[in-house]
Order: sequence, then C-alpha cells, then structure tokens
Amino acid sequence: MNQEPKAWYSARTFYRWLPWENRPYEERVVLFRARSLDEAIGLAEREAAEYAGESDFEVLDMVQAHRISDGDEELGVGTEVFSKLHALDLTADEFLDRYDSGPAHTQTSD
Repeated sequence: MNQEPKAWYSARTFYRWLPWENRPYEERVVLFRARSLDEAIGLAEREAAEYAGESDFEVLDMVQAHRISDGDEELGVGTEVFSKLHALDLTADEFLDRYDSGPAHTQTSD
C-alpha cells in the first residue's frame, strides 16, 4: 500500500480558561506531521484535550488546519503556518477592532 508522505500542518485550536477572572478565550496554533488534513485535525484534537487537561480549560469545538508543506520540505523563518480569509464587509479599522480583544496575556523574556 502506497501511503502519502507526511506533510507539515498547523492547527488552530480554541479554549476557554475557566479558572481565570472573566474566563478569557485562548487561540493556539500548533504544528503536526500528518498524511492528510483529517489526520492533522485528529492529532490536533488529541493534543488540545491533553493541553486542556493540564489546567482547567474548556476545549471549544472547532479546529482550523492549514497544510504548510509537502513531504520533507524544511520549515524556517518566514514559513506561513496559518492563513484564513475573512469575507466581511468592514473597513480595515472595523476589521481590526473586531479581532482586537484587548490586552493580550503575554509573557516576555528578560
């Protein structure tokens, strides 16, 4: 049986942080090697459940996956890991306001 070689996929998963004040949402993009989009989504669903199990997070019921490369292509600086088109009748400022959820919970290294 000739199996398709594994390609790189990114998968965007969504969570709700239950223990935090205001229960913020989180989006993550994680890389996987898989033979198909369906396999990549399955891997992402399993990884999301493990990630959420480490804390009191709720996994939201949506995975968005994106094929990054074919076979053994090397990933590097500038490699697109996720892309999504939005067909919305909004000005650029309205679009950015819609997707700006306020201060991000980030950590910087010193």
